[in-house]
Amino acid sequence: MQAFNAIIIRDIRTALRAGGAWLHGLAFFVAFLTLAAIALGGEPGVLRPLAPALIWMAVILSLLLSFDQVFASDADDGSLEQIKLSPCPLSLYVAAKACACWLLTVGPLLLALPVAALLYDLPLDRSAGLLFSVLLASPALICYGVFSASLLTSLGRSGLLLVIVCLPLVLPVLIFALASVISYENQGLLAPEFLALIGLDLIAIALAIPAATSALNTGTQ
Repeated sequence: MQAFNAIIIRDIRTALRAGGAWLHGLAFFVAFLTLAAIALGGEPGVLRPLAPALIWMAVILSLLLSFDQVFASDADDGSLEQIKLSPCPLSLYVAAKACACWLLTVGPLLLALPVAALLYDLPLDRSAGLLFSVLLASPALICYGVFSASLLTSLGRSGLLLVIVCLPLVLPVLIFALASVISYENQGLLAPEFLALIGLDLIAIALAIPAATSALNTGTQ
């Protein structure tokens, strides 16, 4: 557990020391929603029905932009090879990288969601449903992103290819997440869509983390 925490702390410190690169996803999120609101005329009656879909599109795209960096620095400086040779289980390393990725990418987006809800004039219940949908769907999104990144680590920078690999995996999560925003108004967190998101999270953790571990273990640098 000490090694797990050390990896997370190291990644967060590295991201903070690297400047604002870890905020690129958040910057894209804000820019996308602002431009979408302007393009649609800024009328609340037009923006409000489209808000959940637009905000979720911004979330997915901003996360896809961030996944390329998950293992890139460790692969470039040789840290990944050293971890493979160390007593630390590679699966523990992958799980820690996934947690660090969640903190650095999803964390800022969760803080920005209330602002996005105000921008699109969403009612409180719809805003709460949106927040909970992102919170519950994000573990699966991160796990699939980490898995996709692990497959392509040996290729170096492969942003577009990573998007192509990852997008089919996250589409089911996106479908249930959008449905859960609407269901929250009537059924709250007990809506079937939220339960489905929890199930998708468990499936993603059970499958993607071991698969990412195998991909890194067999990949060549």
